[in-house]
Amino acid sequence: MTTVVGLSARYANFLVHPLLPGPGVCQVCRGPAKAGYPTCWQCYEAGRILDPGVADAVVPVSLALKGEQYANELWRYKNTAGPQQQYFRMGLAAVLWRFLTLHEGCVAGRCAVPGFDIVTTVPSTSGRTNHPLRTMVADMIGPTRERHRDILAPAPDASALGRTASPTRYSASALWGENVLLIDDTWTTGHHAQSAATALKAAGAGSVAVVVLGRHLNTSYGETATHVQQARLRRFSWGACALKPWEHAQA
Repeated sequence: MTTVVGLSARYANFLVHPLLPGPGVCQVCRGPAKAGYPTCWQCYEAGRILDPGVADAVVPVSLALKGEQYANELWRYKNTAGPQQQYFRMGLAAVLWRFLTLHEGCVAGRCAVPGFDIVTTVPSTSGRTNHPLRTMVADMIGPTRERHRDILAPAPDASALGRTASPTRYSASALWGENVLLIDDTWTTGHHAQSAATALKAAGAGSVAVVVLGRHLNTSYGETATHVQQARLRRFSWGACALKPWEHAQA
């Protein structure tokens, strides 16, 4: 019988833990930050434009490095067809399932809440219908299936905004203080996810945390190669806490 552990096992060969926040590491998205600055430029811009609506925590499962296996799969699960498409979707669903089983409690702790009442995904603004991430979270992943709700919708002009952070990029159904776990597949600038978090808070959400499957990085840009070299020093382990330098019991 195929299991979550079995489906996710091969990913341990190429997943890379994001560096923990500290000097040179953005305290929001865990990408590179210039010396002396707490965040990268993109997270600074999102905070400037969207404050106080940005997410209370952003937790990437792994770095997704341009040209490498994980970034490739995060593209192919949306853009291939047939058995290959199902293969990548099942694998990534298992990665997210295993990660949340071990680490969702820590994400809630970072937000100082007992847990997340609702799980939803960042909608596409490119016109894609039946987004595979929504299918994974709503139908395939045990820890999220019963809590999933479709509560976000892109604004009619959302695609014209490009990657710019905007409090009007999305609208959200009314909420009454529920804590929301917001799932995205790839974080490049983070402006889509942060705009979605802002819409949720404007609609009445309590705490909002973002879990993203891959923090996309291009190692040919600036000091990113050094940042990634440092990240690779921490050998990947499913039990390695996403927020603290310790291990959980493995699953």
